[in-house]
Amino acid sequence: MFAIVEEFKDFHLEHIPRLHNEEANRLAQHASGYQPILEVVTSTVSADDWRIETINYLKDPSKKVERRVRFQATKYVLLDDEQYYRTLDGVLLRCLSDDESKSLMGEIHEGVCRAHQSTFKMKWMIRRNKYYWPTIHEDCFKYFKGCRGCQQFGKIQRAPASAMNPIIKP
Repeated sequence: MFAIVEEFKDFHLEHIPRLHNEEANRLAQHASGYQPILEVVTSTVSADDWRIETINYLKDPSKKVERRVRFQATKYVLLDDEQYYRTLDGVLLRCLSDDESKSLMGEIHEGVCRAHQSTFKMKWMIRRNKYYWPTIHEDCFKYFKGCRGCQQFGKIQRAPASAMNPIIKP
């Protein structure tokens, strides 16, 4: 390294903390394989959102809607323009859009410690943190199966190809 430095006319080393150098931090994280999860802070409901029918019905129950929507709306509550799912215990779980759910699954699966949680653990942690969407189990399963790290270094099943026959000692 010092041989290269001698070829420059002027050489200056300066330490810049990672906090103040976002570009270098982004490049270092990219080189290490870290994929930061971008937070989705929008709580607006788009036209293709799964929550739109129930939110519209909860805002104005006098409107004429399908029977299915009226039945589904009994499970939900609208507080401060946010939709919540009411569990059997009476606990309110905040309903998330598709973008918010993907962001949350990524944060829980890969997270700060990169724990790579399984499908059931992810679902448990999401519900424990008071979030909900109807296809939570299927989405967690797809996310888990789509994780390259989990599939590459996952446990290999070493079960025999045929049924095991017990041997009884005489």
